[in-house]
Parts: sequence; C-alpha cells; structure tokens
Amino acid sequence: MSVAVLVSCAKSSTQSDGEFARSYYNLWCSTNYPNLTVEDSGILILEDTPGTGEEWTSDFPYVLADFSIRTLSGTISSSTSKKEAQQLGTYSASKYYGPSYQQVGENHCSAGFEAVLKGMRVGGTRVAAVPAWLITNNRYDSQDGYVNASTSNEHRIYTVQIKGMTADIVATETDSLKNYVKRVYGADIKPASFTDSEPDGTFYFISDTSAFKGKEKRDSTATLKLNYTGRLLDNTVFDTTVEYTAKEAGIYDYSTYSPVSITFSSNYNNIKLGDSSDLIDGFKGGLSLMKWPGQKAVIIFTSALGYSESGSSDVIPSYAPLLFELELLK
Repeated sequence: MSVAVLVSCAKSSTQSDGEFARSYYNLWCSTNYPNLTVEDSGILILEDTPGTGEEWTSDFPYVLADFSIRTLSGTISSSTSKKEAQQLGTYSASKYYGPSYQQVGENHCSAGFEAVLKGMRVGGTRVAAVPAWLITNNRYDSQDGYVNASTSNEHRIYTVQIKGMTADIVATETDSLKNYVKRVYGADIKPASFTDSEPDGTFYFISDTSAFKGKEKRDSTATLKLNYTGRLLDNTVFDTTVEYTAKEAGIYDYSTYSPVSITFSSNYNNIKLGDSSDLIDGFKGGLSLMKWPGQKAVIIFTSALGYSESGSSDVIPSYAPLLFELELLK
C-alpha cells in the first residue's frame, strides 16, 4: 500500500469507525482494482470460476463449502485446506480439513459469506473482497445500516468453493449414513434406537453378540472400563483411549492412554464417563446398548445426536455424522 493511499485515508474527527472503514475499503478497491465494480452489497469479486451445478438460492440454507479467509495484505487467518496449512506450517493431524456444511442466514453465518454465495453454482469458486461491516451475523436493510452498526476495520478476502447444498440437512445426513453403512457393513444392517421410539435412520448400532448368548448381562448400574475411538466418516480419528490408534492417526499428545470408567444407569441420559454425564446423546445411547463385558460395537449417528451446527473446536466440523468403536472390557 502506497504512502499516498494511507495518508489520504486518514480518519477525520467526524467519521464513525464504520464510515472510516468504508472510506479505506473503497479507496483500497479503486486503487488496487480500478477496472472492477463493487457490488451493491459491498463485496468486490476478484476472481470467479463458474460452476456447472445448481445455482445457490436461499431455498438451500445449508451449503457444503471449502473456504479460506485472508487479510487484504494476503495473510491467511482461516482455511479448510490441508495443503495451505502444510505450506504455512500450521498443519495439525488432529484438525479437520475439508469442506463442511454452513447454515446460511441471519444468526448463522456472516452477511459477507452470504453475499459471496449469490450467483454461485455448485462446483464454482469465487474470490471476493469482503468489507468489515459485512463480517457480522446480523442483517440490516442497507449498506448504511451495516456501516453504522460496525466498529471494525478488518476487511477480508474470501475464497469460497461450493461442493454441494441442501434444503434439508437431516435428510441429507440420514441418506449419507444409510449409504455409508450399506457400503462398509452391508445392506443387511438396519437402523437402531436407544429409546422407546422406532428407529428413524439417524442411529446405527452394529455388534455381534452371538458369543454372549446365555451369559449374564451387566448390572443396570454397573461401573466398567471402556476403550473407544471416535472417527468422522472419512475415517479421521478425533479422539481415542488407545495409544496405538492415537500414534497411527498422528494425534498422539503424550497423554496417558487407558480405558475410561463408565457408570451405567437404567436411563441412558444418566450414564457417566468418569464423573461427567455431559456426553453427546449418540455416545450415551450407544453405551446403553452395550450389555456384556467383553462386547465390541460400532455406533454411527447423525450430528443431531452429536455436535450439530456448532461442531467441536477445529476437530469436528458442523453437521458431521460420527462413528465410535466401543469395547466394554471384562
């Protein structure tokens, strides 16, 4: 950035933070991209590779996307790219890289992300400058409304690639589970339920219990030891009690890897890991179906029984179905 630009963009005593940010952003756009036109929303499309799939509209509130976010000077602040993380030296085997579903709309994503999506099709990639006032989950009726509410001057450059979209995330995840189970475990495996309700396709319990016929089941309130490994459906390990598995997955962190204590209950909601019952429903529900010491099982369930929209840190993305391998020790 030239000195002249910086000087000419000095904040006046009468400008609000939002107005100053707009002055700086508009000057940056006209100086660096004089032949491009800023959209009414405020974004400036720098590159656009059209997709060949369906065009995104608000009828599809869930978008599967890869993205990266940079400052105007080019520094990457966030990215779903494993390659970029490796190049930057920030790669971590315990972090998820790849596309994830983002719910689009007020209170769910930034206005800037939504503005970048407009006009894009599945398979397309767009690079756009996004002004600071659009980096908010709130929505306003006009650019002035956004600017007046903004106190930030942190403009960004978004790179977004649409991999897919859906109007019904529950149906999409349910279909994903069904296809995964059929491919990996066979068509004979049916959905299960850990409540009194009929199976709805959001939960699977896979366990060969033939060796336990005639043997005594655990007490309903027994305390036993458990080994488990949690995976995404792409086989990424995000948590395990098994040292070998942690090392093989590249997530070993010198912790003490050993079986955990599970205290059962007649009500699956009250099952405890150690002293905590603050466990996701799919995990607790799967444990409630483990009846014999020595039993092994695989449980697979949709994000509604896991971490839903929020995901978990950088490890589990939003709307991610999960798989756990369980072994109840003798």
